[in-house]
Amino acid sequence: MTRRHAARLRCPVCGNPDWHARIGGEECTHCGLQVDADIALAAVRAGILRRLASGAAEGGPADRWALTAEGWRNAAWRFAHVIDEGVAVPARPVDHAITLAIMTRPSECAEAAALVAGLPGFARRTVLIDATDATPWAGSFPQADVHAHPLDGDFAAQRNRLQALAGTGWVLQLDSDERPDCRLQNSLGWLVAAADRDGLLSLGLARSNLVDGVPSALFPDIQYRLNRAEVRFVGRVHERPAVPFAQSSLALSGAIDHRLHAARVRERTLRYGAMAADGARPEDEARLLRPFDAIADR
Repeated sequence: MTRRHAARLRCPVCGNPDWHARIGGEECTHCGLQVDADIALAAVRAGILRRLASGAAEGGPADRWALTAEGWRNAAWRFAHVIDEGVAVPARPVDHAITLAIMTRPSECAEAAALVAGLPGFARRTVLIDATDATPWAGSFPQADVHAHPLDGDFAAQRNRLQALAGTGWVLQLDSDERPDCRLQNSLGWLVAAADRDGLLSLGLARSNLVDGVPSALFPDIQYRLNRAEVRFVGRVHERPAVPFAQSSLALSGAIDHRLHAARVRERTLRYGAMAADGARPEDEARLLRPFDAIADR
């Protein structure tokens, strides 16, 4: 059972406020960090950082917290380390060949143009699919491969069209109102290199939502947007990669910044609800409209 502990801070690894109750403590519902009851989470964070700094990707017998092997990868990446043959080392910048894939529509031309202009030299290739008509984009993106295809109420199908157009091993999919923050931009190379080494196909990125300029409580709002080009999505709305769990991982070094207005949040709930039986997700709307707080939901 998931518990939203009134006195529990957000997870020190991933920032998630939700915890599963377990015997003698709790477990983060996102990254799998296990903690004993009443332990200070600041002490857990400090302990993880000490272990990583020493090169150890494992806990000690006196620790009142624990991570699985996958959890150690989550923690290492979160704190800019990689685990190579069982040893944690600081991550080093790595050049990458990643396609930037953008899903948009004519009314978002200015936002998409700003997205591309703000990332000079960022991607090996840029592809864009407009939901209705490619004409408004003529000449706007000489460096981009622009296509048009109706959305037809199916986000997974549209993302799959972008995946098929990639032409590189990895694809970062963004919407026109999203931006990779500086830390994520600087981490992409070593993240995909580490993912290839571990045989991973899909990476979940944290998304930070700013609603009317205010950071919202819906964080880390994991989005599986960094994928091998052969990966395909499923789900008409709230789409997700069709990848075995063991071939996916959280990649929490940096975040996608997402800016939207409260009116858009409410409109989106209604539109998504019309697209699929479970599409509305009113709990997401509630968190989006509530300001961020380090303390878990009450």
